[in-house]
Amino acid sequence: MPNYGYYLPLSEKLFDSVRFISIEPKTEGLGSDAPQKQDKDGTPVWTLTALVKYQGGSSETENFTIPAGKKLYDQIAEISELAPIRLVGLSGGKWSRSDTDRTNWSFQITGVVAV
Repeated sequence: MPNYGYYLPLSEKLFDSVRFISIEPKTEGLGSDAPQKQDKDGTPVWTLTALVKYQGGSSETENFTIPAGKKLYDQIAEISELAPIRLVGLSGGKWSRSDTDRTNWSFQITGVVAV
């Protein structure tokens, strides 16, 4: 997980609602043989996908990067699809590709709580 130093804490109230979709390994590269990313401490990194509704906006899917050991991963993986969740330790950063002036958000979390 690249940490560019510009990830800032975000309010839990950024989203009117958050619903769990899935959690999958975040890989380094493409293909089924690509290794799973690890953070600087060697913890596996995952991508949590959720259906979010921005304040006053429409619902859309969003990805959140989360480092998690087996115990936390197992707890998150047991959450039912589309169950409401609360994101813990939400932070975000903006980035853009070199070939465009479009800015994108990248999100990180430290945990998930079923609500």
